[in-house]
Amino acid sequence: MTWFVRFAGWCLIAAGLLITPTVFHPDIFDISIGEASLMPYWAAGHAAGLVAMVLTMFGLAGLVARYGARLGALGLTGIIVAGPGIVLTACAVYGEAFVLPPLARIDPQLVDLQGPLLGSWPVRVLGGLALLWLVGLTLLGVALWRTRVVPRAAAGLLAVGAVGFGAFEGPFVPVLGVLFVIVFAAAHVWLGYALMSNRANLDESEASAGAGNHRSQARPARS
Repeated sequence: MTWFVRFAGWCLIAAGLLITPTVFHPDIFDISIGEASLMPYWAAGHAAGLVAMVLTMFGLAGLVARYGARLGALGLTGIIVAGPGIVLTACAVYGEAFVLPPLARIDPQLVDLQGPLLGSWPVRVLGGLALLWLVGLTLLGVALWRTRVVPRAAAGLLAVGAVGFGAFEGPFVPVLGVLFVIVFAAAHVWLGYALMSNRANLDESEASAGAGNHRSQARPARS
């Protein structure tokens, strides 16, 4: 399982790096989505977001594999809540990356916020449920802060970053939106590093304990 935990740590680090380009996301309240979806950032940035969602799922699986019940009920609940949100967010960014640009070239009104596609209630309901991603990561951050299985600063950064990302980057609040993208991304990177470091420390302690047990068993009993 050691290899998977390390792999999961790297996944979280990579996810954080891939979230960072969100700072270049155009403000869709200033310009139309039809126009924004044809900008250079749009397809590549949302494709990066899709990969980040997949990597985050592996990262969360690594946290469960490494800490299990030590995450506590709140931590496990956070991961369970985040899972469906991550899947729905992945579907959303896939559509934004590969479906909206071709539609915008055909008819920009098709991808308007109040248009027949994005303005429909099923799309809006699914978009709202995608926020479970951030709700779950907020709960996980609080749980990690309480259990101290990772540095409390990293856990706090995840909780604060998830809330700030949803509150300020979602509505494209100037300055604060960019700030919380960076905070949220940094939290992923720090958490991934902590996951790998803790795994390495555990391996060393287990190896030391195993060597000690071997020496004690090999030592002849005194008469």
